[in-house]
Amino acid sequence: MAILPMLRVNIAGHRSNEEEIIKELQNLGVIEIERIDYEDSSPPEWLPEKLAQTNRELSRVKTSINFLKEYVSSKGGIVDIFVPQKFSFTEEERANLIEEFQKNSGYETIELWEKSLEDTKNQIANLIQDKELLSPFQNINLSIKKMKELKEIDVYFCQAKRYEFDSILKEFSELLGDIAVVSQTPLYVFFIIAAHKSAVGEVKGVLSKYTITTYNMERFSETPNREIERIELRLKELEEKRNKVLEDIKTKGEVLIKGLYIMYDDYQNNYLRYENLNKSVHTKSTFFLTGWARGKDKERIKDVLEKRFRNLYIVFSPPSPEEEPPIALENNPLVTPFETVTGIYGMPNSKEFDPTPLIAPFFAIFFALCLTDLGYGIILALLSSYLYKTVLIEKTRKKLLRVLLIGGIITIITGAITGGWFGNAPEVFPFMRFLEPIREKFILFDPIKEPVTFLVLSLALGFIQIMFGLGVKMVLNFRRGLYKEAIFDQLFWMLFLIGIPLAAGTTMIEPLKPFSKHITYFVGIMAIGLVSTQGRHQKSIVLKITSGLGSLYSVIGYLSDVISYSRLLALGLSTGVIATVVNELVKTFSNIPIFGVIIGILIFIGGHLFNLVINAFGAFVHSSRLQFVEFFTKFFEGGGREFKPLRNISIYTIEKEVKG
Repeated sequence: MAILPMLRVNIAGHRSNEEEIIKELQNLGVIEIERIDYEDSSPPEWLPEKLAQTNRELSRVKTSINFLKEYVSSKGGIVDIFVPQKFSFTEEERANLIEEFQKNSGYETIELWEKSLEDTKNQIANLIQDKELLSPFQNINLSIKKMKELKEIDVYFCQAKRYEFDSILKEFSELLGDIAVVSQTPLYVFFIIAAHKSAVGEVKGVLSKYTITTYNMERFSETPNREIERIELRLKELEEKRNKVLEDIKTKGEVLIKGLYIMYDDYQNNYLRYENLNKSVHTKSTFFLTGWARGKDKERIKDVLEKRFRNLYIVFSPPSPEEEPPIALENNPLVTPFETVTGIYGMPNSKEFDPTPLIAPFFAIFFALCLTDLGYGIILALLSSYLYKTVLIEKTRKKLLRVLLIGGIITIITGAITGGWFGNAPEVFPFMRFLEPIREKFILFDPIKEPVTFLVLSLALGFIQIMFGLGVKMVLNFRRGLYKEAIFDQLFWMLFLIGIPLAAGTTMIEPLKPFSKHITYFVGIMAIGLVSTQGRHQKSIVLKITSGLGSLYSVIGYLSDVISYSRLLALGLSTGVIATVVNELVKTFSNIPIFGVIIGILIFIGGHLFNLVINAFGAFVHSSRLQFVEFFTKFFEGGGREFKPLRNISIYTIEKEVKG
């Protein structure tokens, strides 16, 4: 349960084996290769082009995937929206799907589909635009072509605002022209102008004077009605063509997109391998690479590489004092899921220890106190357990599901002691009344009826965690030989802060009053100790004393940190109150004849599901915040870099386990 020891690993060998060695290291997934900057290095001549070519292939595959994903349904349904799943294939299935992709000329087929759908879409858009243009003029029974072919007359198809039309009409009455209104809307008038060609200048002058839109009808020849009929027929043909392409995609698309998923992951891993090849130092006949490996993988690396490759030199060494190796964490199965929470904040550095075992119990308890409902805990535990077993994602991403599983189990306990069973459902609904005696048996306090008890519990847990954080920092300083800092900056503060509530408690509680005087003296001694030591870095005695007195103001900071834990009360109460309101709504609507029961069931399921989702999200966020802001700031330095070995990554696919 700690940060794993890391070793510097150096590998040297013949260039002819380099690509195969890198591939083997990628399959092992246990070495993080570092770039070596060496001016006289001569990497393989083919490498830059190979990187560029692989990048182009990745881009082509990604474009094809993005196109097909719009038309090929995903396997995960609604779950896939929140947790994108991967496809599992055996090696044989992978080979068959790639072969099928190539046999169907996958790229060409997809590009043909894409071009066909895009062309169809553009044609449909243009035709709809033409139809909208012609619709106001469909009452005209004359051929547009014949109107345009008149020798002495120009015909204009126009649209104007209604409030301007009378003025337009008046001006045209003085010209060698005529206006015929074709159709009207509340805002616009659609009309045609027939004017002698000799009056073209005057006509255009009037058209420019008002807000008149003139339509170009050159591409039409028949009457507007006939043109609209032709457009509708063409739209029908294009829709049939589009449906045929979509049916073709539906038939072949699923096989092709699976092939693309496999190809994308393969190209991605090839690209990673070529990138790491570029990190090595090369001479004419040899290569040299360096990186990091976990100490526990040392023998495995040597065993695999030395068995397969001759004349290969592998040297392991501990990191030098000035080196900062990457950080790899290892914990027991109960703590491992909470590495997700630590990772959100950042990795510890190599000089401290893994905080994950320290935050795990606090995080789980705080999460559960934010929900405080046995029913919600059961649903969360069952759902996360089901998803953990069925959803196809990487093991690292499944850690979050295990956090929710543990949080759900603890929520069952906190729900039992606070009486939350889908709010107050056993109390409200007759069909759940048989659970009321069980609920009453386990309940210790009701947060809604006894919020002060809940507040005291929240603040007490916060105080304990803050003292624990100071204790951790004290241990770290002792380990580093910083004894003064451990005693003066952590131990004194811990004793002083613990003494304050003890002094207050012994003053107010009658049986403990005899101890009040002694504890008050103790707090005073600790205060003097802080004043005497907190300004020790100052040079003059006056500054030492003033700095020491000023340090006592930090009590306000610690008090603020403790009060911050009252958010557990706020979130726990909100969960209970919303659940109670949902139950009251169900009770109210259930009294409606005939449909009341159905409405009530829908409100019960929808309301409680909404309450669970919203408050589970809030519980995770605020429990994390308490760790990061209140707890970690007491001891955690961070700044470490996560260990990221070269390995085969899987964006879309995972290896299917073959049961023998």
